[in-house]
Amino acid sequence: MTQRGEHAGHGGRGAREGPGAGPLAVLDERGVVLEWSRTAERLLGVDRARIVGRPVTDLFARVDSRTLREGVTVGPVRAEGGPGRWGLWAAGPLPGGMRSGVLEAVFTQSPVGLHVLDTDLRVLRVNSVAVGMRGIPEERIVGRPLHEIYARYDPLSIESTARDVLATGVPVFDKQLRGHPLADPRREHVFSASVFRLEDATGRPLGLVAAAVDVTARERAQQRLAVLHRAHERIGRSLDPLKCAQELTRTAVPSLGDVAAVALSDAVLRGPDSETHPERDPTMRCSAVLPEDSEDLPAVGAVFDPDMFGGPADRLAARLVPAGAAGPALVVPLAVRGVLLGVACFARPRRTDPFEEDDMRLAKDLAAHTAVCVDNARRYEHAHAVALALQGNLLRPAPRDRSDGQLAALETAHRYLPTGRGRGAWFDVIPLACARVALTVGQVDGRGPEATAAMVQLRAAVHALSALDLDPHELLARLDDTTHRLNEERTTFGEEGRLTAQCVYAVHDPVTETCAMARAGRQSLLVGLPDGSWRPSPLEESAVLGAEGPPFAADEFPLPLGSTLLLLSGSLPEDATVSGAPGELRLDELPLYQLPLDQAAVLVARTRALDPDDVASWEITPELSSVSGARRRTTHRLEQWGIGVDLRRRTHRQ
Repeated sequence: MTQRGEHAGHGGRGAREGPGAGPLAVLDERGVVLEWSRTAERLLGVDRARIVGRPVTDLFARVDSRTLREGVTVGPVRAEGGPGRWGLWAAGPLPGGMRSGVLEAVFTQSPVGLHVLDTDLRVLRVNSVAVGMRGIPEERIVGRPLHEIYARYDPLSIESTARDVLATGVPVFDKQLRGHPLADPRREHVFSASVFRLEDATGRPLGLVAAAVDVTARERAQQRLAVLHRAHERIGRSLDPLKCAQELTRTAVPSLGDVAAVALSDAVLRGPDSETHPERDPTMRCSAVLPEDSEDLPAVGAVFDPDMFGGPADRLAARLVPAGAAGPALVVPLAVRGVLLGVACFARPRRTDPFEEDDMRLAKDLAAHTAVCVDNARRYEHAHAVALALQGNLLRPAPRDRSDGQLAALETAHRYLPTGRGRGAWFDVIPLACARVALTVGQVDGRGPEATAAMVQLRAAVHALSALDLDPHELLARLDDTTHRLNEERTTFGEEGRLTAQCVYAVHDPVTETCAMARAGRQSLLVGLPDGSWRPSPLEESAVLGAEGPPFAADEFPLPLGSTLLLLSGSLPEDATVSGAPGELRLDELPLYQLPLDQAAVLVARTRALDPDDVASWEITPELSSVSGARRRTTHRLEQWGIGVDLRRRTHRQ
């Protein structure tokens, strides 16, 4: 306990009820407790009946010594006409004048709007900040019910909350209220309200104190951050300028405006085939509007002339805000590096609150992000078009026939579809020794210039490996090694993603009338037999190139004269059907097979008979004496064919 100065007693008792109004307890000159207030009971936890008439030293056995040392002070109480008394006070109470000064300062200088309510929820007192928030004079606030003061802020919910606090004593913090105060009726304001119950020394409710803070600026800042976060998540996910425009309108409505529209440059919408540039062709076309079903908004595809940017009431904004509507409109450019790619417009025909500086900054940020995404999409489309053109030029047409007889036993045709969704697909017809022909179709799992570059490398590897006269499954194993080396190079240069590819490789031997093939991935092969029946590839799907590695699915099967092979750069749908005789198959009928859009390469080959004069065969006994005779016969036949070969210096395939 600490000692304090002398205080005068009141009412002849030296103690008054109420927190801070008088001593907690009164002691006589011997230290016997004469009075023990209810506040002392609440603060020290000792009932009046247990301490009155007993020495104050009993407190040391009932109350923590630190509480007595730091929480209670002792001092003399002068009682008029009576013996000296001592009093116990809560540590540090303010004098009455100072308490009044603090209370007055809270009401006059606090930045928080304060309302004091009675138990009937009528306003007893408000400070100047609360008056400013409401926009109502103080004399029209004091004495009125709470629900009337907050008539613009969901009064039923507010009154229900206040009654709960009054009944339970549990305070409510940061309850958000939204509305248009009379002080600023054109803007929606957000207030954070906290409600506390007032009690007397006995705990009896006296009323409520409601504190309100205008958090409109904070709330708007959080909303802007949320809108920008959504914009970065949604806009630009698809490298399509139209989808970028659509996502901008969906992000901005209703956060920034009731309606939104985006017009993009005609040169941007035409894509890589456009002969104009946004700088030289300022014509705009409406690319996205929201709400989409509104008859008052411009239709998607509507053209806006260049003069729309000449005045403040341009045509796009005028279409967004119908005649007679009082709502404002905001137009911002979609520009990158000084090039105008489009324009975005946001309007509030159903709202009266104007666009503020923060709204303009948000609109500019959204427009800047969208412009970058549109520019990226435009550049990607250009690069993709270049890649497709390069890929198409690299894939030379498969020869239908060869005058040198290298494809004498095979007739081929192809179809390459360089669609926007096509991948790095390739096909080849490669002549081999002994009139054999290799047919291959492959596809790199990826898009764009990287897929095209990988396709070129893998296609070149297939040509080089074919010259080694490898079996199909062994060739794919070597091609898988090549794919892994390419992945190692990509890692060295810091390129992201792993390169994988799919390939089917088939070798037709017209002499034995067989076909040997191997498959990596999901490439499809259909076999049409001379009797008109079709059957799918005899091989199951296997690992792709650049992944798990060999062994790859392989097989060898008869391929009689007049059969047809159909190779696709991808897998057929499960419900795909093939009909018609193999000899009547036409490439322009391939859509009937229900091929997916990314089936970029199709190769068809039909076997045909070799000229009997172009084939020579002898039965030779496996004896050393037969070698010279076989060499003479072979040399003679080669001379008949006009091929001069010295077999004594050459080896050949037996």
